[in-house]
Amino acid sequence: MFEIVEKFITLSGEAPIIGSPIFLIRFSKCNLNCAYCDTGYHTEVNEILSFDALKKEISDVIASYPTLKVLFTGGEPLLNERREELPAIIECFPETDFYIETNGSIHITDFSNHNSHYIMDWKSPSSGHHNCFNRDNLKDIRITHDCIKFVINQADLEWVKEKVRFIQRIIPKLPMYLSPQSGSIGLKDLAEFIINNRLPASVSVQLHKMIWGKDARGV
Repeated sequence: MFEIVEKFITLSGEAPIIGSPIFLIRFSKCNLNCAYCDTGYHTEVNEILSFDALKKEISDVIASYPTLKVLFTGGEPLLNERREELPAIIECFPETDFYIETNGSIHITDFSNHNSHYIMDWKSPSSGHHNCFNRDNLKDIRITHDCIKFVINQADLEWVKEKVRFIQRIIPKLPMYLSPQSGSIGLKDLAEFIINNRLPASVSVQLHKMIWGKDARGV
């Protein structure tokens, strides 16, 4: 059974599909407690769906909006049994792209679906969980499908520079994104940091907060 916080059609607020129409499904609960988490309500359980019920709901939404992408987020979407169940859901919809936002601590066991894309967070020191990244995932991560994202503040800059260069050495073409913690580092400063250090990374912003405001839900 899937514990759901919320689900709705919106625009993706973050990289790598920023601005794209998506069906967002937010799963309940997380195994981390990041200092800068902006979805403290991830512990809510507002709906419980079976495997077949979730599959039918995705099918109905896609039928009404065939070009839609699907985003699994949380909380931590790969927590516990969901790690095996969500790839099985994705396999049922080979013509639809699915994006899974994961906190990077869970060992991903299934990279086989051609239409799945993992957005893997590598938690920064300011999160309180920078030692939780599961490096085994780097063995199978796909440069054509997946990416790594860092959510950082000013104090994390030297740390993230070292991590970006580490990934560049072992997986040269893997997409990487740096996202500023709200109010902690300016976009101009982050852009200049990337350019001045010649880093192979892109800036990601939270577009949904720019459009609907930082406290809005269901958008």
